[in-house]
Amino acid sequence: MRTSSRIVRLFIENILKMVLLLFAVSIIAFVLVNFSPVDPVQQYVIGVGGVSPEQRLQLEEYWGVNDPPVERYMNWLSALMHGDFGTSLLYRRPVIDIIGERFVHSFALMLCAWLFSGIIGFILGCVMGMKKDGIADRMIKKICYILSSVPTFWLGLIFLLVFAVELKWFPLGFSTPIGMLDEDVTIWQRLHH
Repeated sequence: MRTSSRIVRLFIENILKMVLLLFAVSIIAFVLVNFSPVDPVQQYVIGVGGVSPEQRLQLEEYWGVNDPPVERYMNWLSALMHGDFGTSLLYRRPVIDIIGERFVHSFALMLCAWLFSGIIGFILGCVMGMKKDGIADRMIKKICYILSSVPTFWLGLIFLLVFAVELKWFPLGFSTPIGMLDEDVTIWQRLHH
């Protein structure tokens, strides 16, 4: 019984730490955006174009730009707690809907990465096990050490440059061919993209 209560206590402690971390990150992000020299209304007006001064004042009132920062943060946090992630200014749709659409593609990409890394890792592990302390084992170890010390985002950019730009084996960006409807895309085209 002591082990199960200890596991429950550790689980609760970790959940509380995660919640506090997310809360601290949200405050830091809010403060950084608040002190940013970029005026969000002005950026929106530039993107939309042709906004009258009255419409600009309406936007400022709607977004609460002139409210005190603490009040703006509390309004945002309250909306977030109620499941309201807001409306995307770019797509003019609820943010949660856009996240849901993008999540499917991100999850598919993540599954492909897990699958390829699992297959490649298994094969390389077998080679290293069969040729223990041989030249193949030492070379694979060195390559693994180098790859683990390289930032992932940089390695991803290098792979994009080599395989998508130089060799043109894969398309650059997008999860489907440009100009095709989602229902017309085959599974092979999705895998290629």
